Amino acid sequence: MRVIAPDLVFQQCANAAAVAIVQKAPPFVTYRVVAHVSAPSLGKHRDVIRDVAVRTSDDMAIIQDLPQGQNQVAHGFPVTPVFDALSYFTLSWKVGSHMDMSSYVHDVQPLTYQGPQDTGADVVVFRLRQYKAGYAPDSSDAPDGKTHITLEPYDFVKRETLRPDSTFFLSDLYVDNATGLPAEVRYAGGEDIVFVVDYGLVQGHYVVTHGHYEETLHGPLGIGRLHVIADADYDNFAFPEDPPDPRLRPSS
Repeated sequence: MRVIAPDLVFQQCANAAAVAIVQKAPPFVTYRVVAHVSAPSLGKHRDVIRDVAVRTSDDMAIIQDLPQGQNQVAHGFPVTPVFDALSYFTLSWKVGSHMDMSSYVHDVQPLTYQGPQDTGADVVVFRLRQYKAGYAPDSSDAPDGKTHITLEPYDFVKRETLRPDSTFFLSDLYVDNATGLPAEVRYAGGEDIVFVVDYGLVQGHYVVTHGHYEETLHGPLGIGRLHVIADADYDNFAFPEDPPDPRLRPSS
């Protein structure tokens, strides 16, 4: 029986995601997103509903606030559907006093790894440079199940973090055993940050179908704390070959 270390499963999933999500991304994606933004301690909440058309090569997007709101050129909201969460990236997000929300990812560099040589050994061991990986108790190796890998950043990685309050690290990866692709990627970090990205197969394309973000924000001069939560559901996907809006045509 061949035993594979969780580190190697992570590596294989990251390589598969870089291909299925990024390299095979369609040129354009249109979708609707419903983002529920809330501040439970204040009893405030709001639904931000938008139609989005995005050019995947550079994340240029046309955003229409529904039902009859602002139309703007921006980035894919809240993250582009072809975002590979197994990456190095920066997430920029903001929630205003009226529960309005802006969000996008940038400087995305998918994680890729060189595979080990097959020596025919019964045990394959691979160590991630920044994380200690393990199998969670609910992890399943069933063909129709999900492999659940827990990830904990090493102390030296956390010590080298320049902005610990606004930095988050991988915490969990759920791998769809049928495809070898990520079903869910979870991050956690300073200031009660939780960032979750869920994926699904839609019309032959592997895309983001749900996102979750929460964080505790500080008031002016560090006075007061406010926990804010955002949940975003994507639907009404289409994958046109040609620009769905003239503004998304490549510049000549």
